[in-house]
This record gives sequence, structure tokens and C-alpha cells, in this order.
Amino acid sequence: MKKIYLLALALCVFGLNTNAQTTLIEDNFDFYNLGPMGDQAPWWTTWSGTTGTDEDIQVVDDESNSPDQSGFIGPGGAVPDALLLLGNQTTGQYTVQWYAFVPSGATGYWNIQEDEVPGVQWNAEFFVDATGSGGTAGMVQHAGTGAEVPYPNDEWFLVKQNVDLDAATLSVWIDGNALLTDEPYPGTQLGAIDFFSIDANNSMYVDDVLYTEGFLGNDDFSQAAFSVYPNPVQDILNIQSAAVVDAINVYDVLGKLVLQAQPASVSPSIDMSALTSGAYMVQVTIGNTTKTVKVVK
Repeated sequence: MKKIYLLALALCVFGLNTNAQTTLIEDNFDFYNLGPMGDQAPWWTTWSGTTGTDEDIQVVDDESNSPDQSGFIGPGGAVPDALLLLGNQTTGQYTVQWYAFVPSGATGYWNIQEDEVPGVQWNAEFFVDATGSGGTAGMVQHAGTGAEVPYPNDEWFLVKQNVDLDAATLSVWIDGNALLTDEPYPGTQLGAIDFFSIDANNSMYVDDVLYTEGFLGNDDFSQAAFSVYPNPVQDILNIQSAAVVDAINVYDVLGKLVLQAQPASVSPSIDMSALTSGAYMVQVTIGNTTKTVKVVK
């Protein structure tokens, strides 16, 4: 049985994406306490299975792609060693993507695991700045093929992976550049992403993780990306976007529509002052893509 790690209410009430995808995980790290991830989210664990230690991905607020926090895999050469659990999928098409930030001269690493149980099989390994090029642009290298593409140091860049388990292929884009295109996928499952501290120079931030069943097009996430702030909100909720926001619908926890707007503008705001305290699902539509985030008032 597939493990789908998302609030059941959100999945049932809201079609999180109007294209042909189902959102399985959407994580911007903004609702967690700072420090070790621990047991704050069911899709994060560690290689050893022990959480609440230095092995966890660390929740930090010194860098973020969207306000105000991100996950950090710091230096060490052994820990952190964090797993993003993907459900041991055996059929279908999936996109796993996130934004990454690697300071100049630093390194990073992740691999795709066959199974949620660590170490069963590595289906692909990726080294960030493995060539040691440093400067304004480093390199991301795929260990299996030797293929490599540049990424910008000291800037957030998109890591996007399409895994087609039916066709047994893998495609990867780094900052919009194709690293792999329909390369053979060596496994039979999509188990986890392992974010490992590869050496004492490791320093990689991760933010805005998105995991979908069904492929995202190359422009789906980048054009429709947005963030909301402040969260928790008191009166005015701001939507920061690069593209025009067509509609905003706010639902309470029972799925009742309590507020809506059609701003037709970039980075609009919505007045939530009349709503009572509690949790709300804010559904934002940009073009043909609709996504929902949880907001607390």
C-alpha cells in the first residue's frame, strides 16, 4: 500500500494541483521548531532511525528560499544523515524536487534510495561541487554516468527529479539544466532521498520540498511558486509570487469556504482579520496550477 504523507483532510477536500498530479509531500520547513527535525514530520527520519539528534536534518532560519526557515545538512562527514521518506512506490510516475543553497566552496550530497529501510540499494548518487570548481558556479555530478552541470553558489537553485517506475527511467534537472534525460533507473522502487553529510566541508540548505505523483512540467513549479507570510497571521496575509495570482480561496478545517479573492496581480494580499483564530487552508491559483498551504491565525 502506498504511504501518502499529507493531511487527509487537505487531500480529500482540495485537489492540490489542477494538472494531473497529486501532491504527496509539500514541505517549506516554516512550521517546525528550530533545531533537529526529530519527530516533527512523519516523512523525515534518519539513517539510524534515531531522531532528535545531530543526525537529523536541522531546521534553521539563517537561510531560506521562502520565509522563514529551511533544512540544513551541515559539515561532518558522517552526520547529519537524513532520509526523506517517499513511500516505497513500485509503479507510476513521480516528481521529487526542492530548492538547494550551497555556499561558495562548500559541498553537498544526496542519493535516491531503493527502500525506506536505509542501505538496501542506492539508485542514484549526486555530488554537489564534487569537482571542487568553487567560485561563482560549482558543479553537480551524477556518480553513475559522470554527467555534470553547473549550479550557482550562494544562490537558491531548483533540483528536480522525475522517476518513471513503469518505464524504469530517471530524469534530473539542476537549475533548469538537464543532468540526466530518461537514463535507466536501476531500481524497482522509489523509497527515499538520503541527504548525507559527505565530508567536513558539507554545507547544503534544502527548502520548498515538493513530491508529487504524476510528473510536474518543467515550468509548473517555478512559475507557480509562491510563499505566504506572516504565518501565523493576525490580519493581512501576503502572498509573494513571481507570477500573477488569479484566485485565493481560504477554507476552514471543515472544508468550508470562508474567504475568497481574485486579485489578478503579482504578490497580492488578503485580509483575514474577520476570521476567528484557528487553522486555515489557503488555496492559491496561478495559471493552471493550484496549490494549498496551511496558515494559522
